[in-house]
Amino acid sequence: MKITLGILRQSLQLIWEDLWTTLVCNWIWLFANLLILPGPPATLALIYYTNLIAHGEAADLKDFWAGFRRYWKTGWKWGLLNLGILLILLGDLTLLRHAEGKFLNQFTAGLYLALLAAWFLLQFFALPFLFEQGSLSLIKAFKNGVFLIGRNLSVSISMAVAIALLFIVGTAAFMLSFAFGAVFIACASNLTVIRCLENIEQNRLKSEGDLAI
Repeated sequence: MKITLGILRQSLQLIWEDLWTTLVCNWIWLFANLLILPGPPATLALIYYTNLIAHGEAADLKDFWAGFRRYWKTGWKWGLLNLGILLILLGDLTLLRHAEGKFLNQFTAGLYLALLAAWFLLQFFALPFLFEQGSLSLIKAFKNGVFLIGRNLSVSISMAVAIALLFIVGTAAFMLSFAFGAVFIACASNLTVIRCLENIEQNRLKSEGDLAI
């Protein structure tokens, strides 16, 4: 939980350091998703922008727009994949409402909701990998995301719970979730992946050091 709180605090700090740019990026992302077509590329652009600032680099709106243009094709590949998964899961949930067998339906609905939550959690880890792994392979990013969740399950669960609670509070508190929610999640996503990768590298170096002894 200590790691999670540190990441959330650092995410808020990154937003505060350039409040105007992060606010504009968040509202561009919201508008793009309302228009639907530019939504997926805008999501990757937001992840790209926050990846830069998470690494301590100077970034502004030019970087956001550069990411929007550069990752348009990859963004739509990701968007179509998500659309397919969501249609399958939500479609099956809708069909269950009209099927017989109340207990079985409740169990199956719970299973589908768990799969839906797991899919969203995977996005949290997979998208930053597009900019950490050195290639724009979505398959590789999802594999890396699954690996990182498995290696950091407690951090993954605590981060998901903490963000969900913050969104509930933020929505009640004058719609702060809509004003900064997307950029906050993007920052937390990048920082979490970076922190987990650093821990893996430190453990690897420590293990090699022990073997050398």
